[in-house]
Amino acid sequence: MLASPAMRVARELWSPLGAALALTAAVLFFGGHTLPWIGAAVVLVAAVLVASRGIPPGAWLVLPLAVLAVWCAVSIAWSIEPDRTWDYANQTAVYAAFAFVGTYLAGRTGGLATGFAALLGAVCVWSLAGKVFPFLYEDYGTIARLRGPVGYWNALALLGDFAIPLGLWLASRKRVAGTLLVFGWAVAIALTLSRGGILVALLVAAAWLLLSGLWLQGLATLVAACVPAAAVIGLAFSLHGITSDGTSHATRVHDGLLFGAALVVGATVAAVLARFPPPEPVPAVRRMARVLAIVFAAAVCLIGGFHAKAWWDQFTAPASSELGNGPGRIVEANSNHRWIWWKQAWDGLQGHELAGTGAGSFAFTNLRYRTTDLDTTTEPHDLPVQFLTETGVIGLVLFLLVGFVLIRSVRSPTDPELALSLVLPAFLVHGLLDFDWDFAAVAAPAFLVAGALVSRPIPRPSFSFSGTLVAAGVALLLLSSLGAIWLGGRWSGEAENELGSNPTHAAQLARKARSVQPLSIDPLQAEALAEEVQAFGARGKQRRKHFGAELGLLQNETNQQPYNSEAWFNLGYFDLVIRHCPRAALPAFNRFTTLNPQDPGNVYYTQALKQVNSGKPIC
Repeated sequence: MLASPAMRVARELWSPLGAALALTAAVLFFGGHTLPWIGAAVVLVAAVLVASRGIPPGAWLVLPLAVLAVWCAVSIAWSIEPDRTWDYANQTAVYAAFAFVGTYLAGRTGGLATGFAALLGAVCVWSLAGKVFPFLYEDYGTIARLRGPVGYWNALALLGDFAIPLGLWLASRKRVAGTLLVFGWAVAIALTLSRGGILVALLVAAAWLLLSGLWLQGLATLVAACVPAAAVIGLAFSLHGITSDGTSHATRVHDGLLFGAALVVGATVAAVLARFPPPEPVPAVRRMARVLAIVFAAAVCLIGGFHAKAWWDQFTAPASSELGNGPGRIVEANSNHRWIWWKQAWDGLQGHELAGTGAGSFAFTNLRYRTTDLDTTTEPHDLPVQFLTETGVIGLVLFLLVGFVLIRSVRSPTDPELALSLVLPAFLVHGLLDFDWDFAAVAAPAFLVAGALVSRPIPRPSFSFSGTLVAAGVALLLLSSLGAIWLGGRWSGEAENELGSNPTHAAQLARKARSVQPLSIDPLQAEALAEEVQAFGARGKQRRKHFGAELGLLQNETNQQPYNSEAWFNLGYFDLVIRHCPRAALPAFNRFTTLNPQDPGNVYYTQALKQVNSGKPIC
């Protein structure tokens, strides 16, 4: 009996491919905010797949990524920022789970490519809609660079880099659909104003043309998509409501309608051009293509040779201000602090060469070594440098091994697999200039696709008791780790909200948060503030008791995270402002200025030092 279309659709939705695409959709649209939930979902899916289907051949190729996650977790033991290290270990483990789920898609890469292209198309439409309808993304009134739904413009541009080869592949089967995907993302990448995103887009398009054998069709698609896209981009750059920061809502509404109309017209033109068949690859066309390629390569080399030194000087120059967010930034060679961050990472590595300072801990390194207050960041914007400074030589080797194994192990690709095989290289190349590991919306799909390309189909799905037991144990461990951080953050936030109305309950919530997230100082700070609020409402011995408890909690902050400048500032501020004891405050503020010399809070150090040197300190 033949299955009905509805039954086939339902079966596909419950298949590994359906689960993988559902997880990908969730992480694309919500990965910047709800990783614990998405992480829990992918861990559960992986455990169910192991129990019901066994482990696919080639799944061991994901092992280096899992080992990297374990090494990140181990680095908690010596991390200068252990709570963020814990979170980073969780994040890396979730990426390993995505890659493992991807190994069940061997033999379904055509469906994966089609589904992933459709999801990226949806992301592009939603992202551009935020410019057409300003109420969808009000924050564009502050900074105009395109970034929704990911939340970060460079990460959104990287999704466009994933989409370009998929669009070129899709155009070889469905020309209009593939051309529209390339058209939409060409406009979106340009509006992110991401120089790295534009560069990687050019590289993956060139790679597809060189490797696919469909170079003529690919060029025809690029012309059909990019000619109208260039016109739309030119209009967008002339509209203040689309590409200028700080514009009013009324301006964005007016210019958004013009931009929306241009998008519709441009998409229509692209669709019409896509219907023209590409020229036949006759010898004359091949010769012309070779000549144009040689001329283009010579022009690039010539221009690069003339400007290389000037570009290098701009890239390495100390930045005295932020690079502007206008369209002019696209042609700038300034590294926008990256060169400085890389040097800070090297300084932070000294004395920690083998094991690093702890996964995800660069924020503390940046605060310690920065020379201005303009270049504050959480990561050095280069993944190899990041893993070197945070996880040491061992972590860097593991990171490089992950990329090498996953790229090297891709089997001889078909057309859809070739398009998918460019996803992870695009991620890694873009990661030379950014901190893409922090964004599940780009990292998780990249590793899922990589897992699908290195595995082999399961000959016969079978139940394995031992495999199920191991998968259940690993899943329980990861779910507990994800849940602990989520609960700790939630209870800490609730404690802060309760400070003004019910400080006793706030202290209880803070203690609950500390019980599940003992590596963070946030619960300690919330409980300390609760004690302070209660102290101001008490008298005599009871008041001294609350202040004593607050002092003990603040000292625990510095003991728990001795490299956290905020912890030392909290202790110094309490001693100076609450206890009126500059002698006690001075050592804490001295440590604070060492760890964060550019912070404006250093005026308190000057104030405490002046009082101590006056010879008449209060205590």
